[in-house]
Parts: sequence; structure tokens; C-alpha cells
Amino acid sequence: MLTFAVLGEVRAWRGETEINLGSKQRRALLAALLLRHGRAATVHELVESVWGEHPTPSAVGAVRNHILHLRRVLEPDRRAGAPPTVLVGFGGGYALRLEPGAVDVELVEDCLARHSGAGTLDGVESARQRLDSALRLWSGTPLAGLPGPYADQQRTHLIERRAALLEQRIELDLRLGRYTESIAELTPLSVEYPMREQTRALLMTALYHAGRRAEALTVYADTRRLLIERLGIEPGKRLADLHQRILCAELPAPKLAEQTPTPLPVAHRPLVRVAQLPADIADFTGRDDTIRRITDRLTRTDRSAVPVCAIGGMGGIGKSALAVHVAHGIRDRFPDGQLHVDLHGFAHPPRQHGTARSGTPAIDTLGDFLRALGVPEGEIAPTLAERSAQYRSCLDGRRVLVVLDNARDAEQVAPLIPGTPGSAVLITSRSALAELPGALDVRLGLLGRDEARDLLATLVGVGRVAAEPAAVEDVITACGGLPLAVRIIGARLAARPSWTVGSLAERLIDEQQRLGLLRTGDLAVEAAFQLSYDQLHAEQATAFRMLAVPGVAEISLDGAAAILGADRVLIEQVCESLVDLNLMESTAPGRYGYHDLSRLFARDLPPCPPADPASGPLLRLLDHYLATVKNVVAVCNPGTRLPEHLRSTGSKGMSFADSTAAAAWLSAERPNLVSLYEQAAQVGGDALPVAADIAWGTAELIDGGPNCQELALALELLLDAALLAGDRAVECRVRVALGAIFTYALGAMRSGRDHQRIALSLGGDSSTDARLTAFAAQLLASSTRMGVEDAASLAHVERAIRLARRVGDPAIECTCLVHASKTLSDAGRFAEAEEHARSAIALAAAIGNTALEALATHELGVSRSYQGDHRAAVALCGDAVRLARVSGVLLREGWALARLAHVYLMAGRLTEAEPVVDGAVRVLTRAAGPLHRARVLVLHGVILQGLRRAEDSARVFRAAAEIFAPMEDPHLTHERFDREVEAPIVLLLREHVDQVIAERRRSRHLRVIESP
Repeated sequence: MLTFAVLGEVRAWRGETEINLGSKQRRALLAALLLRHGRAATVHELVESVWGEHPTPSAVGAVRNHILHLRRVLEPDRRAGAPPTVLVGFGGGYALRLEPGAVDVELVEDCLARHSGAGTLDGVESARQRLDSALRLWSGTPLAGLPGPYADQQRTHLIERRAALLEQRIELDLRLGRYTESIAELTPLSVEYPMREQTRALLMTALYHAGRRAEALTVYADTRRLLIERLGIEPGKRLADLHQRILCAELPAPKLAEQTPTPLPVAHRPLVRVAQLPADIADFTGRDDTIRRITDRLTRTDRSAVPVCAIGGMGGIGKSALAVHVAHGIRDRFPDGQLHVDLHGFAHPPRQHGTARSGTPAIDTLGDFLRALGVPEGEIAPTLAERSAQYRSCLDGRRVLVVLDNARDAEQVAPLIPGTPGSAVLITSRSALAELPGALDVRLGLLGRDEARDLLATLVGVGRVAAEPAAVEDVITACGGLPLAVRIIGARLAARPSWTVGSLAERLIDEQQRLGLLRTGDLAVEAAFQLSYDQLHAEQATAFRMLAVPGVAEISLDGAAAILGADRVLIEQVCESLVDLNLMESTAPGRYGYHDLSRLFARDLPPCPPADPASGPLLRLLDHYLATVKNVVAVCNPGTRLPEHLRSTGSKGMSFADSTAAAAWLSAERPNLVSLYEQAAQVGGDALPVAADIAWGTAELIDGGPNCQELALALELLLDAALLAGDRAVECRVRVALGAIFTYALGAMRSGRDHQRIALSLGGDSSTDARLTAFAAQLLASSTRMGVEDAASLAHVERAIRLARRVGDPAIECTCLVHASKTLSDAGRFAEAEEHARSAIALAAAIGNTALEALATHELGVSRSYQGDHRAAVALCGDAVRLARVSGVLLREGWALARLAHVYLMAGRLTEAEPVVDGAVRVLTRAAGPLHRARVLVLHGVILQGLRRAEDSARVFRAAAEIFAPMEDPHLTHERFDREVEAPIVLLLREHVDQVIAERRRSRHLRVIESP
């Protein structure tokens, strides 16, 4: 028998065996038929159910394909040509023919139909059990994860049905006297469905009969407030009558209750009610999840402790506005009032009360609170400890919300926290208040772009924002998600109706005047930062100013220590203190950054120390990066003499245990390198040669990983600066780096070769120039070989080896031997290829360079495979994979896997080749630029084609074609898989490339036609 579930994920079973229904779209189609309970649905109705009013052109075909698949899995034993009996078609539509009760929702409907409120105890218990059984059919959100308007509509209906069912069952629980259990179920249910008056009525009834009359009245007050705020209506007559009966203590126990109601507690004597909250902000926008989280904590039903929530964040982030907004939203839950105080925790200069610390002393705040609570002046205690005890006594048994705004630290607020449950405390502070036990710490983040846009629209008008969407995006970017900045811009525009948003956006682009523009009336972003900055001691102030100079998104502890010239442990303490004060951000353990506007504020401050030039911190950080890159090169490329030819450094840089750690550092720092190259190009002077040496060092690692396009653009800026300065040495280094990126990462061979050839022409007679020229020749050997210029490639190899031997760099020589081996092997000169490969293996082993040894080993293996010795080839390439993994260089591992798959292919062992080449693609996706990935995708396509997996092969060839299409000179398959299959594969792939190019041209043409 077939059975189905829709009250959770859509699933199906044949007996005890679950059926694989396929994609979410297919399940949505099945659900649309299941919930019609046997009624037919036309193809148009099914399309509209899943795709909505604007289906894709292929939607009808997709419906028919889904129907075909569902028929196969629902009736796997149906003979070919036999009519379906489960998913039948007629009249242009489809319907399901199932046995009664086959769908879980039908069992629920049956239960609802049979349920009645029996008058006897046994009858009530029996009805309750049936309802409970029906509720257990729900396994989660109905139709979970399914797309389409029909699923959305039915999901809402089924959720509503479950809530109604649960209310019926709880009503029976109350009739059975199960008040405590009912309260436990109704409390979260009333939060989930705050507008369901029936749920709230049941909760009030349960609380009253459990002896918690005050809480029952609070539930009513909360319900009334929500209905008025959200719907503008009063509670219904039933709920209002229930409230009145509870007020008068005249609510009888539900029938069939078997216990005596608990006596109602005696109410506290009414005291002075306080209402000190400032006015709520009418245009408060966003923060919905944060508001919900804070509200849940402050209004939780747990009565074991006072709930405390501390809102932290940088100046201008909106902490005070959020606290006041939340307090107004929950004030009805605290019928004895609300206390509010601005503690001036970051006021300057500090108030004098026997302490040099800023902010209002707790003893003064306690005096104000006690007076507000009705304590006569003559009875207010004289000391801090006595006042705190007196304050806690006043709040004992009362429900008061205490809002402590702008607190300095935990010491300032600790005496102001009530001692007994019932009240709640909401704190805002620029400092982290980790010392407060049990407090919920909410670190307020920046506004999302949608929230910032909504806030701006609220301030200046929806029409004005909608009229200039691009300019609005620029303004939001300039404000950096800081609510204060958005509010200031909104106030400026609102006061100047003739201004366009675009005119202000253009002025905000200039960083020199941005902070000046973010000021209006009493509001100023700069003032918000100044308030925090004024609290810093000398070490913190120095760090805040100097670390802002380099334009990196985040800086490591080692980088910060290099800039500040101090011990790493001390720097960590200083940086963490700036994070606690919300002047910096901790992006990850040991890494720190600035908000864009706080960085501008720090840069506008005078240099620290005054004699230090503005570029001093930048140069020290570049020096640290260059020293670290030297260490990376030494670890990842043993045997190279490159570090000796790079500039000397004052920093020792970071050291690494192995190449894996070194490669991880380089990958993490790539975005920072992009920023540093851009800044060095802008600053010029001494920053240029240091940045150029960093670029040279990283280029020799042949690391074509992430951010390669951004790196190329940044290096082009560096090249422009070198040309402007007339610095040939810097130009040569940058061109070599660009040549490596274009060749190995971006697949722009022509551009890569151009830079490499110019670099060769710029080389001088010094040993450093010879070393750089040797690397440029090595790059040309590779890029010309990939361009199928065998003779030119071998000529460049000879030149590079000659120069490498001149400067005594065996790593360059070894790499060139590998290039020569591959070129010779592709040309059919196998004896020479093997000789070069074996020489490279011996040299790599002698210098301990396992990455180069892996390269040489798999090239020897491919050469053996070309000559028919497949067994030796597989063994050699397997060894190469192991060596590459030992080296820790991910790119080398990907190449080695690709070569192993290649020799498996030539050996005819396609089943073994496919998972290996798939692994190579996955590794190269993480480690390399698109060119390497595309070449291995071609190999994958060839293997899949040999396995007769035509659909998969076409998909992989298409993916490779997508990469090759935009390249300057896509030498598609210079790898020689097999002389008989190479030409057809090239033609096939070329067809895919031409198709992709045509589609892109056509789409560009269509965009031009469709544009206004």
C-alpha cells in the first residue's frame, strides 16, 4: 500500500520502504495532487501551483517530465504500455487514485470529524487521546521547503489547522484539571501566535486556576496592547468577559476538574508607579530579530533570577534608540513602571565624586531611583551599599523595567540591578560588560542594506528614494550601515527638498569631506567617535591611530605588532580593549579591523607620534609582509635563492612549521595584499619597491588561488605608478608578477607573454636582475609551451637554466627541467623527455623540494604512458600524488591528480580514472585559477565520454567551454590524450565554446534592446 506524508517534509512509502521522490519541485507537484484528495488538476493549474503567475517557458514540459518520473516510482512494476492506475491522466489533467487514509492529512480530518466534547470523564479522556494522536502526525512544518504559491497557501492552512487542533486538546486538558501541563504548552504557543485570542484565553484560564492570577491579568494586558498596536482593535467580547471574571475572582473551574483550585495570592499594596522612559522613535526601522531576542529574554517566564540584557556596539550604532524602542514595546509586561537613566559612562570630562572615572556614580543614580519610587528624602540611606539594599527592598515583589543607558562598565551598573525576580534590566554600553553574570550580551551590528534603505525612505520619503536607486546605494555604502550616519543624511535631505540624493552621494565619495558631511544639528558621526576616543589612554590612542593607516580590511596581531613595534601579547591586550570599546572590530581570533567611518576618523587625527610620517605605519606593515613572504617562499619552495635577492627587512616576519601553514597564511592574506598594492601605488615613494618585491615573491609560488582578478587589477595600478616614477626595477618585478597571474590564473596567455617579454628586456647585469630574468624566462617557457610553441619554449628553458646556474638557484633549474620534459614528451621526443624528468627528480630530491619532485615524477609517468608502459606510468603518477600531498601545496596536488587520471585514461582504465579526475577538479577549484580547472574539466569530459555517460560529458564540456570562451587564446587541449581522439575532442569543445560566445553576444544584444 502506498502512503504519503505532507505534515512535514513531503514523503512517500510503499509498505515500509521509503520512495525517492526526487527534487523539491517534483515534490511540490505531488503535494498539489495529494491535497486535492483525488480531484483532477489541469496542467495549467499544476504549473500555476508550482511556478506561480509567471512560469518559465519550459514549465509545461517540466510538469510532464515530473509526472513521468512520479509514475515510474509510484508504480515500478507497471508493464510498458499498461495504463497507470495511481497517477492517472484524463481531460488534459492528472489525479491521484489512492486508498482512503493513504495521506496523513486525511487521518487528521477524520479525527476532527469524530471528535466531540463528551460530557463524561471517560468521554473527555477518549476525545483527548484521539486529538493527541492526530497532533503526533505533524513531523515539522507542513510541506517543508517546497516552492510555489500553492504550497505556501496550503502550508499556512495546515499550520492553522494544527493550532486549532492543539487548542481543542488543551481545552480538554483544562476540563481534566491539568493546569500546570497546559501552561507549559500554552506559553510558547501564545508567543508563536500572539493574535490568537483563543490561545490567550486558555492561557489566562490555566494561570488563574493554577493560582497565578496576576500573570493571567498580565497576559490579557499584553494581548490587548498587541491587538491595538498591530490591528487597531480591542479584544473580543469573550476575552474581555474572561478578563473581567478573573478581575473579580469569579471564574469557575472547568467542568470535570478533579482538584480544588489553588487559593489566589494576596496582591501587593500599590506603591508609586514610575514611567521614566523617553519618547519612542516614531521612525524606528529594522532590528526585528534583535528586538525579538531581547524581548524574549526580558519577558521570560523563568522566575529564578532577574533577566539582564546588555546591548553593546560602536558609537552611532543605535543602542539607545533600540533600548527605548524595546522598552516601550514591553512596558505593559511591567505594570509597576519603568526606571530610566543616562549614566553618561563616556562623558568628558568625568564627574567628580571621589573618582577620576567618567559617568554618573551609582550612588547618585540610586538616590534618584529611590526618590522616584516614593522613598522620602529623609529616609534615603547615605552609603552606596545601604542605598543598593534599600533599592532592592523597594523592588521586591514588583515588576519594574530598569533601563540603564550609556553605561561605562559592569562596576557602574552592578549596584543598580534588582535582587529578586519580577523586574528586568536593559543596559546599553560602548564597552563589553562581560563581568555581569547571567546577562544576555547583544552586540549590535551594522544595518543591512535593506534596513538602511528603509530608514532613509522613512526619513526622506519613499518616492524620493525610489527615484534615484543607484545614488541611494552609493549613500548607503558611504554610511557603512551606521544608523547615525543614515539618520544624518536623511535629516540633511529632508531639510533640503531641492537637493537630489545623487548630489549628496557625489560629495560623500570624497573621503576627505565625508565626516564633515555626516553632521547636522546636534547629530555628528565624528562626535560619536570622539566621545569614545576621549576615554583612551596613551597606548590605546596610539594603536587606534596608527593601525588605521594601512588600508587593509583586517590586520593580524603580528602585523599590528610590526606597525607599533611592541610585544605581541601587549598588542593583543590593547587591540582587545579597543574592541571592547567598539572602536575596532575583531573579525576572527587575532585579527582586527575598522568600520569605514571609524577608520576615517582615526586618519583625521594628528600623527602619533607627531614626527612619524603618514606613510610610516604602511611601510612597517609592508616590511612585515615582505619578511613573511620570504619565509613562505623558503618553506614552500626549498632550494630557491629568491629570498636573498629580495630587499632586506627590519622585521623577521612570521615563521611557519610547514608549507601547509605557509600556504594557508598566503590564502588568508590575499585580500590584504590587494589593498596594500593599491595603497602603495597611491602613496608611491618607498612603498613602491617593497610592494614590488612582495609581488615578485608571491609570483614565484605559482599561486593562482582566490582573488586573482583583484590582484591583477591592483598590480596594474602598481605598474602605472612605477612607469610614472620611471622606476625600471619596480616595473620589471611587477611585470613578472602580472605575467605569472595572467598565465597561471586568468588564462590570458597573450597578456602574460607580453609582460614576461618586457620583463626580460628590462633585466640588467646584477645578480638580482639575472635571478628575476631567470624566473621571467621560466614563465615564458611555460606560457609558450601552452601556446604550442615547442621550439620557443625549449629556448626559454635553456636561457632560464643558464641564468639559474649563474646565480646558483637549483629550484629554478629544476622547474625548467620539468617544463622541458613536458614539452619534449608532447613532441614525441620521449628519450629526451625522460632524461630531463629524471634529472629534475634527482635535483628536487637533493634540495628537498617535494613539490617539484612530484611535478617531475608525474611528467616521467606520462612519458612512460605515451610509450605504452602504462603500469609504470600509473605507479609513477601515484607516487607523484603522494609527494604533492606531503609538500602541502594544493595546486601541485591538483596537477598530480590530473596526470594520474590522464595515464589511467591512456591505459584504458576509465572506471579508475573518473573519481581521480573528479578529485583533481575539486582540488583545483579550491587552489587554482580558471584555466587549470578548465583544462582538467576537458580531461574529465573525455573520460566520461569513454564511459558512455554522454549527458555528464556534455555538462562537463559545457563547463569548460564557459571558462575558455572569454580567454584571449584558449589553447583548448594542448594535453595530448590520444592522437586518435584529440582532434575530435578539440572540435567538440570548440563547438561548445562557439555556442557559449554566441549566447553571450545574443544576451548582450537583447540587453541593449530591452534597456530604456
